[in-house]
Amino acid sequence: MARIIDDNKIARIKDATLKMVVTNGYGGASISKIAKNAGVAEGYLYRYYSSKTELVNDLLYTNVNELADNMEYLLDNCNTVWEIFELMIKRLIIIAQNQPEKIKFLYVLMHDYNFNLIENQRERIYKLCVRIKETGIKKLELRTDITEEEIYLMGVSFPIQFINLRLKNFFKQSQLSDKEAEQILKICINSLKQ
Repeated sequence: MARIIDDNKIARIKDATLKMVVTNGYGGASISKIAKNAGVAEGYLYRYYSSKTELVNDLLYTNVNELADNMEYLLDNCNTVWEIFELMIKRLIIIAQNQPEKIKFLYVLMHDYNFNLIENQRERIYKLCVRIKETGIKKLELRTDITEEEIYLMGVSFPIQFINLRLKNFFKQSQLSDKEAEQILKICINSLKQ
């Protein structure tokens, strides 16, 4: 007998998981708390995910793929590396404005040693960074000694860190707008340019 999937319940489970991980960290998010906050029985949750780790990994995979899809689209449709970076940063800010839990979730898991991206995602991101590097060097936008790691750090990791500080109102500033996108981009350009 085939299972009937209630997309609304699955969405509530994923939303509850994001919020629990952001609020309590991975260790403080339990299946029972997630199920309770999602308004579903634990058994229902276990029908789709065998463990909390599988659920969180699924969310991480989905969120990282969305970012990688966006980066790939920008690589295929932009003329300069700086345009790619600018639009990627603006996309992260839009996510933070509309779904701040997604950015917070990525930030939390980026700093949790219990989680790593699966191999095919790491390889995909590496290849995207190679393409950015090749394009930037060819167009004389990037230093010739630039590494893929530096591209990732300044194109993804640093913007997420900056946005997270704003979401936390860390320095008594919470604004996220085009002005902040320009500020992030300027820092990125200065660290990577020729």
